[in-house]
Amino acid sequence: MYDCQTDSCTDFSFAFFDAVGCARPLAGTLTATPATSADAAGLAALFAYANGLGYQAELTATAVVVHDVNLSDALAINARFGNQLIIGCDLRRDPPVRFG
Repeated sequence: MYDCQTDSCTDFSFAFFDAVGCARPLAGTLTATPATSADAAGLAALFAYANGLGYQAELTATAVVVHDVNLSDALAINARFGNQLIIGCDLRRDPPVRFG
């Protein structure tokens, strides 16, 4: 489980294994918006940071969207930019895990 108050994961496995034993990590889309209008400069910094990590990202006047980000990089982005940007992230495993 992810605890956003402490920016940490506990009792949570973020690497799944496929039929041949290869790790299948969680990945997804991270969206960041400025907390205040004064924090809008942080969007350009996050965009440059995500591109430096090799991610495809989109920058608009009001948000940055980072595609196919993994959990460890999403946590690093949150730790680095969380003071000035509101960051949301939806991570999923592809293909999804089946229950039942």
